Amino acid sequence: MKLYKLASMLASTSIALSALADDNGGEDYLSPFNVIGTKADVSELKGSGAVLDSSDLKPFMHTNIHEILRQVPGVYVRGEEGYGFFPNISLRGVDPTRSRKTTIMEDGVPSEPAPYADPSAYYAPTAGRMAGFEILKGTSSLKHGPHNIGGVINYLSTPIPNDQRSYLRASYGENNERISHAFSGGKTDFGGGKLGYLLEVYDHRSDGWQSIPGFLDEPSRDAPIAKTDLLLKLSYEFGASNYLEFKVGRMDMDADVSYQGVSKEDFLTNPYQRYTGTNQDNMDAEQQRYYLRYIKEFSDTVSLNSTAYYNEFARNWYKLASKYAATDYTETATGSGIWGTTLNTNASGTFNAMKGVAGTNYDGKSNNRMYETKGFQSNLDFELGSHKFDLGFRYQDDHYYKLDYRQPNYAWVDSDADGATDELKYTPKAKDGGPYQDAQAFEVYLVDDFEIGAFSFSPGVRYTSVDMDYFSGGVLKAAKEISNALFGIGADYDLSETMTLFGGVHQGQALPNAESATGKGTVANEVVEETSLQFELGLRGSNDSFFYELVFFNTQLEDMVFLASNAGDLTDSLNMGEGSTSGLEVLLGVDIGNESVGIPLSVSATFTDTEYETGTGDSSAAAATEDGYLFGATKGKSFPYIPDTMINLRGGLEFEKFSTYLNYHWQDSVFTNA
Repeated sequence: MKLYKLASMLASTSIALSALADDNGGEDYLSPFNVIGTKADVSELKGSGAVLDSSDLKPFMHTNIHEILRQVPGVYVRGEEGYGFFPNISLRGVDPTRSRKTTIMEDGVPSEPAPYADPSAYYAPTAGRMAGFEILKGTSSLKHGPHNIGGVINYLSTPIPNDQRSYLRASYGENNERISHAFSGGKTDFGGGKLGYLLEVYDHRSDGWQSIPGFLDEPSRDAPIAKTDLLLKLSYEFGASNYLEFKVGRMDMDADVSYQGVSKEDFLTNPYQRYTGTNQDNMDAEQQRYYLRYIKEFSDTVSLNSTAYYNEFARNWYKLASKYAATDYTETATGSGIWGTTLNTNASGTFNAMKGVAGTNYDGKSNNRMYETKGFQSNLDFELGSHKFDLGFRYQDDHYYKLDYRQPNYAWVDSDADGATDELKYTPKAKDGGPYQDAQAFEVYLVDDFEIGAFSFSPGVRYTSVDMDYFSGGVLKAAKEISNALFGIGADYDLSETMTLFGGVHQGQALPNAESATGKGTVANEVVEETSLQFELGLRGSNDSFFYELVFFNTQLEDMVFLASNAGDLTDSLNMGEGSTSGLEVLLGVDIGNESVGIPLSVSATFTDTEYETGTGDSSAAAATEDGYLFGATKGKSFPYIPDTMINLRGGLEFEKFSTYLNYHWQDSVFTNA
């Protein structure tokens, strides 16, 4: 088997061009949308990067972004609800919570709900409808922001085929799971140019893998999910050097998902159960996205790519407001209380309210939020002598609104004094709309690429300026400006025709949200941006049917940002001092087959060491209780949810018209707090 076929199966080797365009021939217009570059493939990067195209995705048809990314070394994922709706992704060991420190884009456009105003990914593009993914972990991520401490993940949507083409995929699985994916599109001559279109539908439904016991007259039930994603693209090519594309999409989701877990004893009895008290928990969300993109090639050495975009995401996560902790709480003599180490059991009565015991009650709440982003970005590629420049900028306006906020009380009532629950009493509590946050961001970058002999260098700089506002009761309470410049340089050296040494050093950042950056009006509590200094050194190459990539990385973190979160048991956002991550990424691939049958084999592995170098101070340590993932975050301790070792093995048998693959993933155990 040829090397390019093997390399495309591996998790990092071929450029993510349009698989459809490749199949149909003709000029490809997807590549300018990519973050890896317009013409360069991964082997030309000055840092570490990975591309997953159709050959990586089709063998397993994964729809969960966590499952898709497991094959890439240096990527750590933490599951939450089992479907990847709310991704928790870490690149090279940074905090994975809500993917806050990783820039997530679709077709090169920011796709997080409000990456500047409130960088928590309660929405990510639907992974199951994508044609490919790009992952940047090294120096090359300097161009992309605002959060590049963790790196960049670019979702590549289905491109418009060059010729008429239709596609349908349907599957049925356990728990009455139905997944359907269909699209139709193509290009035709029109008015002296070419008119293209793509219409796509993706639908995912399931009865859910969890069960909720019945209560009162209500029978037991499943926890179903339903998600539908629609996409329309229109394009027009006029002349040999002008391309215009319009994209509109909409996602609707209705999922009975919950934050609340179960006690360890109940988990061991049935890991698929939920407590009766979570019967009302539900996420109702919708997202709309638009962009208008224009690509102009002035010459072989000068091209312009400009995009105006608008995204809107609204969600109402109705769920428990009360917290039912896994560990016990003991009052001290002073009444302050301490968290113990004994796991709570049902015998302690901790979970009576969740299990419907008469005389207990719990609170629910309606977290009704709306996010709006609109922006314009452009980049100009041009050559001056032996230098290839990439100059780009982005202006984006973020709005994050807390809408109607309701917090009712539910009480299990014994109405006939027989000791049994006869009624679930609902008492509404109304609240006004909550505060909201704004951010206006301007970013500009310049990267130069030039060669000196066998060396190739790419120095770059990125400047960020963000104006953040925090409102409460319709009144501006606080404002803050964050601005900085980040620098980096990457290089590679051709040791031979088949072996390249590469590496680089660059600065990164992760922004706080507007609420914590302004200190909610209290200057003393302002949270500053997290910064990093990242170093990597790698070796990649190929020989006949063998491919390899070895990368060492080290990241020094300063002013580590952790945002307030009920799930993380943090009442206030905070900066937590310094930390570090370092490790080794390994990717090996070989095809041991022959002309009649291909037998591609690959292994990817990541070995990681993380450490808090300063840890929490007195005030922040008090907020990090034993149920919180920052509990115990003192000097020398490891980061939660980051395994020391991950290994992914993949093999396949490829015949002329039939192929089958096997993938095995293993990761070390992780701590759930520090």
